[in-house]
Amino acid sequence: MWGDVGYRGDRMQRRLLSGNYDCSLDNRYRLAVPARLRDRFADGVVIAWWLDPCLVLVPRLEWGPLVQRTFGEMSVLDDDQRELSRFLLAGAFDQELDKQGRVLLPPELREHAGIDAQAKVVGAGDYLEVWNPDQLATRFAELRKEGVSQRAKRLASRMA
Repeated sequence: MWGDVGYRGDRMQRRLLSGNYDCSLDNRYRLAVPARLRDRFADGVVIAWWLDPCLVLVPRLEWGPLVQRTFGEMSVLDDDQRELSRFLLAGAFDQELDKQGRVLLPPELREHAGIDAQAKVVGAGDYLEVWNPDQLATRFAELRKEGVSQRAKRLASRMA
């Protein structure tokens, strides 16, 4: 189930972006995308602030479809939709990986995620999340305390 994920139609099959990686930012605030995941970002990357206090790293060609799948059509006539669209797009930076597979984390993105010299990169399926390591550890600890299976049951009941 968690191996190759197929996209139907003309989209190629690809692996889920998974795992977690401890990363250091260099003195120019560049983050090296984990080597085993870089091939997904060969055509460029969009790095953006995300709904949680983290960043999202999305292969360039998948950014638009991700926003569309996640949020649907957002109308400029609806205040909430317009605000969310503005937030997502204002914090999205289109970049190329450099020769060492690094991407720049602009100041406003680092501030949003509370990232300074260290980051935790976490696979989230179609994209990567970039977290302040302490904040992510706290969130995981809270989830474990609540009970991962309890959260899964609650989500399953909403989907039924």
